[in-house]
Order: sequence, then structure tokens, then C-alpha cells
Amino acid sequence: MNKLYSFVLLSTLLTACGGGGSESSTPAPPAPLANNSQPVNIVPAPIVSQATITEFTLVDSIPAQSVELIESAAQNSSEITVPDGFALNSERSLTLRITLSEEDNQPAYLSLCSDYQQLSDGSYSINYASCLLRTSLNDSQYEAVITVTNDTQGLIAALWFMDETKQPLFTDWRFDNN
Repeated sequence: MNKLYSFVLLSTLLTACGGGGSESSTPAPPAPLANNSQPVNIVPAPIVSQATITEFTLVDSIPAQSVELIESAAQNSSEITVPDGFALNSERSLTLRITLSEEDNQPAYLSLCSDYQQLSDGSYSINYASCLLRTSLNDSQYEAVITVTNDTQGLIAALWFMDETKQPLFTDWRFDNN
């Protein structure tokens, strides 16, 4: 009997409280003022939100110096004259920096590959066997120095998020190999 009495009392209290419904978001009309002065409407400043984006940058670690084009009348290799300080480099170093936005700041996996094509619909076909770098990202900032040969025509960064509901991000760079 005591349990029945407690149950009825508890049910009555919960029903009287209304069950925790949501409040109305419509503001109540202002009460009329006694001294007939105009009401002051206080409008909060609008919230300005700037879209945050994840930034990818790839820059030469050691920028190429401009050199004069040297004309030569040499007929065979023994007649070729090489100026002092000339260095024949078959590779270059690039610094890759990734800054994740607040929305994208979650564990992710990065692939940086050299063999890819952009399809007509804007998507990419990537040969993941050509990846120069594969790593996980756990911080909002990432930086790495990548060395590529001079015949590399471009690179693509594919950022895959551990959250499968989030779409991957792709950024590509094409190099001018003149």
C-alpha cells in the first residue's frame, strides 16, 4: 500500500511539473510604461562568424636563385666551361605546412603523392603507391620537409579524417619544370 501511495504521489508531481517541455522562443510583449516614455529597444550586436578553413601550403625550402643563361659555342663536352658556384641539383626540398581549422581539428591521416590526375568532375584519381609521405595528424599544426626530384610534375595532399562522416580534403600543386 505504501508503494502504491508513493507511485500515485510521484505521478501527480511529475504531471503537475509539465514533464520538462521546452520554453517558447517568442519574447513576451513589453509592459506599458507608466510615464509614457518611449521604450528603449536593446538589440544585441550580430554575431559575426568567419568560416574557418584548413590551410595547405607547399613552398621551396631553399628558393631557387636566378641565374644568367650562359650561351656556349662548345662543340663537344671537353669544351664546356662551368662557372664557379654552379651546382647541378637533381632534386629540391619543399616545406609542407598544414594548419587545421577548428572544424577539422581531429585525428586524421595524410597522404602526399606524386602520381595523380584530376578528373572532369573535379575529383582525383590517385596512385597511392606513389606517396612520398604517409602519416597521422593529431595536432592542429603540421610541418614537414619533402625532397622531390626535379622531374616531379606535381603533388597532391589527401587528408582523411578518422571520423568517417567527414569528407576528405584534397589539395594539389603543379610545378613549372622549366
